Amino acid sequence: MATDLVVFDLDETLLNGDSMTLWHQFLVDKGLATKPDFLALDTQFMTAYADGSLDLDAYLAFSLSPLKYMLAEEVNALAERFAQDTLMPLIFPEAIVTLAQYRDEGAALAIVSASPSFLVKPVAKALGVETAMGIDLAVSKGKYKPKPDGVPSFREGKVLRLTQWIGGLGHDFERISFYTDSINDLPMCLFADDVHIINPCSKLFKKAGEYQWPVHKWGDEKNLSL
Repeated sequence: MATDLVVFDLDETLLNGDSMTLWHQFLVDKGLATKPDFLALDTQFMTAYADGSLDLDAYLAFSLSPLKYMLAEEVNALAERFAQDTLMPLIFPEAIVTLAQYRDEGAALAIVSASPSFLVKPVAKALGVETAMGIDLAVSKGKYKPKPDGVPSFREGKVLRLTQWIGGLGHDFERISFYTDSINDLPMCLFADDVHIINPCSKLFKKAGEYQWPVHKWGDEKNLSL
């Protein structure tokens, strides 16, 4: 039984890009998102996310609008192909090395992301990470609805989701480490025992200095250390 747990954010941490932005471009390319300002709106939402002011409900409504006529199982199948073809090639080489090192050490691994579960889970599966948490979406009449089912894994919700999962295991971890790039994950940073900051936004970079969290530059294949 693992004594250490290592938790990773997905977007801009393990992944050299944002899965939702790439997904939205994919929906445009496939002719599923047809509104002329769709990608411009995505940029606006991502700016709000970066500065910590994102309205999650509004973002989910926007993101799911092109998929409202698709069954959830159809969305899942589409997302799995997208994850394999588009997201997996963008995983940082340093992330692959880091995951392998922790796996060799016997640590439990988890990905906890504010992206929808239908994107997070296929990436985690491809990386060999058994535990994956994204925003679970409500389903009605077989279709995804733009509202979370349960606690969304966003900001403080990441901590709550993780602690709920740990509580269901029947044992505690001696040490929890966390990797992220985003100021939105500050609650998780303060919850974890060890924090590793990856290519941070300016706000999180400042916090890293305050708390003396190590900052790593990923995306440079010469930098393969923890």
